[in-house]
Amino acid sequence: MTKYIVCCFLLMNMACGSTIEITTEEDYEALVLPDGSQVYLNQHSSISYQEDFSPRHIILSGEAFFSVVPDTSDFIVATQHGDIEVLGTEFNVKTTSNQIAVAVKKGLVELKTTYHKSKVKKGMKAIYKDGAQEVQQIKSKGEYRKWMRSLRKEFKKLGKELQPALKEIGNEFEKAGKKIGGEFKK
Repeated sequence: MTKYIVCCFLLMNMACGSTIEITTEEDYEALVLPDGSQVYLNQHSSISYQEDFSPRHIILSGEAFFSVVPDTSDFIVATQHGDIEVLGTEFNVKTTSNQIAVAVKKGLVELKTTYHKSKVKKGMKAIYKDGAQEVQQIKSKGEYRKWMRSLRKEFKKLGKELQPALKEIGNEFEKAGKKIGGEFKK
């Protein structure tokens, strides 16, 4: 049934406007959605959503960490195994070929599969495996933190690589400003 919903969502997106799709390979991706919510994509993952982000629905394959801005409209993350309705703000979703795992850092989410609905609260992790009649809930070990640390390291590395270029640009602006200032004095 969820696959049917995902297919209908994709068809609606194609009919109603353009779809934004972000895919990672060996890299990570951080983005801000049109509503201000933040998404951090792990390696080998993808998301897609309607350009105007109305409704607030995302299709996810792979793994992503979400920091959702509260709003009166629903925020849904659709996967091949089930949908996550956001009732709180910060959580990680990881899908594989045969399961989905949702770990909540802050707030509350609801995992909906064909057979079961399960509310997942802060500090907990819900796991659903294809064909299972129930969702298993365990204490979250925060495994997502490992790839999030790698993402932060990549951003720090990028920042260090950009510093010399930014400094050079600043120097060029300063030179140009002095030149313009000298021209005005003449």
